[in-house]
Amino acid sequence: MKALHFDDPDFARHYVEDGPARFVPGYDVMHRMAAQLIAERAPDDASILVLGAGGGLEIRAMAGLQPGWTFHGVDPSDEMLATGRAVCAAVSDRVVWTRGFIPDAPEGPFDGATCLLTLHFLPDDGAKLEALRAIRQRLKPGSVFILVDLCLDKTASRYDALRDRYARFALDSGADPDDVAHTRGRLKTVLHTVSPERDEALLCEAGFTDIGLFHAGLSWRGWVAYA
Repeated sequence: MKALHFDDPDFARHYVEDGPARFVPGYDVMHRMAAQLIAERAPDDASILVLGAGGGLEIRAMAGLQPGWTFHGVDPSDEMLATGRAVCAAVSDRVVWTRGFIPDAPEGPFDGATCLLTLHFLPDDGAKLEALRAIRQRLKPGSVFILVDLCLDKTASRYDALRDRYARFALDSGADPDDVAHTRGRLKTVLHTVSPERDEALLCEAGFTDIGLFHAGLSWRGWVAYA
C-alpha cells in the first residue's frame, strides 16, 4: 500500500522539519530506547533493517548513538527516500536505501530491525502479518525487533474521543491546526489502525517471542520482540 501524500516533496520536507515529534509523545526518547534495546543483543558492528525509513530520522538518531552500526532503510516513496538521504548525509557511508516494501529488502540476516510509525499504513487483511513475517525471516535468531504503532481500534465506542485526544496533543505541541485536522481525518479514512491486543497477536503469529511493551504515549504503543 502506498501513502500518496508521502510522494509530495513539500510534505516530505515538512514531515521531517515539523512532523512526528509533534504527533508522537516521547518521540525522541523512543529512538534512544529502541537503540538501547537492540544493542542488548546486537554487536558493535551490527547491521540494522529499518522498515519505513524514509525521512531518515530514526536512522540518524540510532547512528548517532551507535557509531559502528550500519543500516538498510526501506521505503516505497522516492521523495521520502530523498529526504532521508539528506537527513542522513553525515552518515551516508553507513546507510543503504531500497525503494519498495519489506519483501524488496535483502534477505540478511540482520542483527536487528525496526518498524516505527509504519505498520498502521498496511491493512489488516494479511498485509500486516506478511510484513512482520518478512521482517522475522530477515533477522538472526535471538535478535531484536522494535515495533511502534498507532493503536486505535476503529470498532471501539471511544474511537472518536481517542482521535480527539490524538489531535489535542498535536495542537498543544505546536502542530499547524490545518495539518492536525487533515491528519485526524486520515486516521479514519486512510490509516489501518488496530488495537494493541491485535498488534501483539500479529507479532506472535509472525513468530516473534518474549514480546514486551517498552513505550506507551496516549494511543501509541511500542514493543520489543525477539526473533
